Amino acid sequence: MLAFPNKMKILLITSSFPSKGRVAAMFLPDLIHELNKLGCEVCVLTQNCNSDKTESRILWDGCKVTNFAWKGGDVPLIDLMEKPIAGVPLATQFFFSAISTGRKIARKWKPDFIFAEWLIPSGMVAYVISKLTCIPYAVRALGSDILIGVEKPIIKNCLRLVARHAAVLFADGFKLCEKTSELAGGKECHFAQTSRNLSNCKSDFNWLDDAGFFTTCIIARLEKVKGHIYLINAVRLLTNKGIAVRSYIVGNGEEYDYLSRRIRELGLENRVILTGRLEDGDIADLLQHVDCVIIPSLSESIPLVFGEAVSARRPLIVTDVGDMKYLVEKYNLGYVVPRQESRALADAIEKMSKNPNRSQFSNDSDKILNLLSLKDAARTIVGELIRYSFGKTQNSSKG
Repeated sequence: MLAFPNKMKILLITSSFPSKGRVAAMFLPDLIHELNKLGCEVCVLTQNCNSDKTESRILWDGCKVTNFAWKGGDVPLIDLMEKPIAGVPLATQFFFSAISTGRKIARKWKPDFIFAEWLIPSGMVAYVISKLTCIPYAVRALGSDILIGVEKPIIKNCLRLVARHAAVLFADGFKLCEKTSELAGGKECHFAQTSRNLSNCKSDFNWLDDAGFFTTCIIARLEKVKGHIYLINAVRLLTNKGIAVRSYIVGNGEEYDYLSRRIRELGLENRVILTGRLEDGDIADLLQHVDCVIIPSLSESIPLVFGEAVSARRPLIVTDVGDMKYLVEKYNLGYVVPRQESRALADAIEKMSKNPNRSQFSNDSDKILNLLSLKDAARTIVGELIRYSFGKTQNSSKG
């Protein structure tokens, strides 16, 4: 890796950061720890979801967080941008406050690089701050920004603007790299996967007595795009066939009441268990307990649970979206089904339950874990930022 003369200072801009029970972007603290190990100091700039004041705190040596003032609470920015009238005041306040606070940090702290997680909205903030301060910025596409944004003309133009002016581009999926590169007019985009380390923290959660059941789990926010309803319908089909299957659905979200009601309507209270949010230690135990992990998403890149399932050496059943089909088939990790197909999902679960050699699906786990390594992602990010800085210095010297 290229050497940096002093500690690299990175202003990391994100519209999602875990704090006070907020579980979004749980991968970021682990990434920052890895960046620290590589000699980087990080200042995180994110909105204050608990107050309309700007507040700063040091999380640990090498990581400071500044929460800029805004009045939107936990409302996702992408939701505001889809509401032309009601969302405009809050979205405007978000960008004005983020840019104003970020500019002050940049002028006082003088970061070497601005790094935005998500092209929109964080990338737009980074773009403006970069223009105001002449500090280069990098951006990492994380799926939701590209996959949702490219379908909306105004947002797509913003994505294109951010991507084309970024000094360095990253994405957490192979297909996502291609799409991000296209938005940037062919500029190279580097693969840098999102992943995290599960802590040992546990709650009082305990699974049921699953003797005699083929057990599965899905770990994801309870949102329509994650495809939970197709798993529930698949369990109904299997139950009607007399197949003993039980599925744990882990997570919270806007779909909780609907999914809970649907489970009751189908009489599946003993077959589909909504656990709510679990601690990392609970998830680690559950991954060791279940027979199979299911990812029935309608749109996805490489979700965090994919790597967690591989690390736990659990076989996978995934939908044919993002990079999951490619990875599952290349590394023989399980089965792939079409998205939004409950019957195909049920058939795959039945097939998996009757497969006496399920352990074969973990044979190549080590190979893919190296590919999805958090350390590798951090090394890629720092290496490319240094390479850009080194190249810029060389060009200045020649000039």
